[in-house]
This record gives sequence, C-alpha cells and structure tokens, in this order.
Amino acid sequence: MKYNNNLFESIKEALNKKTTSDNANYRDFLKLETDNTYVVRLIPNLESPERTIFHYFHHIWKSVMTNQLVSVLCPNTYGESCPIDEYRSKIYASKNEAEIEKIKPIRRNENWLCNVYVVKDPTNPENQGQVKVLRFGKQLFKIISEAMNGDDAEEFGSKIFDLSEKGCSLKIKVESNDGKYPTYVASKFMSPSALEGVEDVEEIYGSVKELDSIFEHKSKEEISKMLKVHFLGQDVEEESTTNKEVEEEFESIKVENVEDSSNKESENDDAINDSKIEDILKDL
Repeated sequence: MKYNNNLFESIKEALNKKTTSDNANYRDFLKLETDNTYVVRLIPNLESPERTIFHYFHHIWKSVMTNQLVSVLCPNTYGESCPIDEYRSKIYASKNEAEIEKIKPIRRNENWLCNVYVVKDPTNPENQGQVKVLRFGKQLFKIISEAMNGDDAEEFGSKIFDLSEKGCSLKIKVESNDGKYPTYVASKFMSPSALEGVEDVEEIYGSVKELDSIFEHKSKEEISKMLKVHFLGQDVEEESTTNKEVEEEFESIKVENVEDSSNKESENDDAINDSKIEDILKDL
C-alpha cells in the first residue's frame, strides 16, 4: 500500500473527531528538551490511516496511600464516561471551595501521539534515522492541524505525511517563555525535501507503533477502585501503575504539557503544573 491523497483524507477526518499497558515502553517516545531544535517527518499508518494520530486524555495524581504518582487513561478517550471526571464534576458543581481545593491535585491532561521519522535529534543523535513516537500538546497540535486543514493547508496539506522528496518535515523548536516554561510556537513545517539516507520507505511504514495500544485501557470498575484507594484513601485492594513507570511517563510528557501552561482555556485549571510535578518527584 502506498501513501496517497485518499489516505491523507482518512487521517484528516480521524484527527477532526473528538475523541493500554502499565508496562508501556516509553523508550519509544521522542524526548524534547528546552533550547533545542528537532526535525521529524510525520508517518502515516497506511493500514489504518484513521489511527495515524492518537488523541487521548489521562489523569495523574499523587496517591494518598503510597505517596507515589498514579496515572490512568481517561475513558473519554474512546467515548465512554469516566468515574474520575464524574467525581470531579460533582465536586465542582457543589461550589464548595474547600472540596474543590481537595480535588485539584487530580489533573486531567489532553495529548496526542504520532509516529515520526527522526531527521535531527541534537540531544540524542542515536535516534536519527529511527521511528519514534512524538507526544505533543495543544501548541504543536495547532501547527499540525493548521497544516492539514487550516490556513497552511494549501501550502502543506498531505505533504506533511509524505516520506518522498515531496514531503515536508516538521521543525520543532523548543524555547523558554517568560515563565521559563518550554514553548513550541516557533515550530513550523519546512519546504519539501528528501529524507537523506532513506532507501526503503516501506521499512519505515512497517515500523510504526500501534499508538492506541501504548496505554492500558482500564475498566470503569478498575478506575473507580483507583480513585477510592489512591485519592479517597479507602481500603480496597488495587494494583496501580508503579512509581517507576509513572515517573518515566512524566519524564517524557511533562515538557509537552507545560507548553499549555499559559493557555487559560481550562476553567478548572486542568493543565499540568510543571513545578508541582517536579516537587512531587523530589519526594519519591
């Protein structure tokens, strides 16, 4: 199967829709560090174009029982109700300021995943020429979305997923804003160019990861137990994501979530606060 405009339309349609294991291999994630510039080419999923970009929500908080970080994929990701969201909504609806303060440690974050071919990685050069998973937040999502079906679509469009010399790579520029948090607003797609050293694009297409299988899909019952044990402190047996695994997750995503720290759209202050995360990790 080859990449073509029909596949691009399927990818674009899936991206516009609103929308896993505890031992996830986070080594496949591309880590972005401040004051560096990365270059990647987005890779389409030829077999299932609608799965090229994975849009998901997840909850993270510090367990009152183990003092360790707990993370769980939100069922809203796949169109189902979430016990944690329902609990948080109930508390906010009560307008009880004391209870609202208690619920704030549970964060609800929004992210996207996409397979990428790494052209340039200044912090980990060994990643160059490899297929990695790019996890990104709203700033990079806006740039990608604009290139697909926004103001920049005429210039880029399907080229952003094309691995040939007609394709356009994404230059990810990680800078610091006034608050010393990473920002990605200077990132942009580049002019068409060939991927140097690539002889067989089919090998790249065949190396994509199944993005919607990276995180464990827990049942509502399992999530309810996690909430009861690790937030409400109730005595219910529950196996949770280990601290090591969640810490690895934070190391790969905290920069991506901080990019939205200046975005005030979330009235419930759902954006990850990097300084709080770092304080938590110091205590572990």
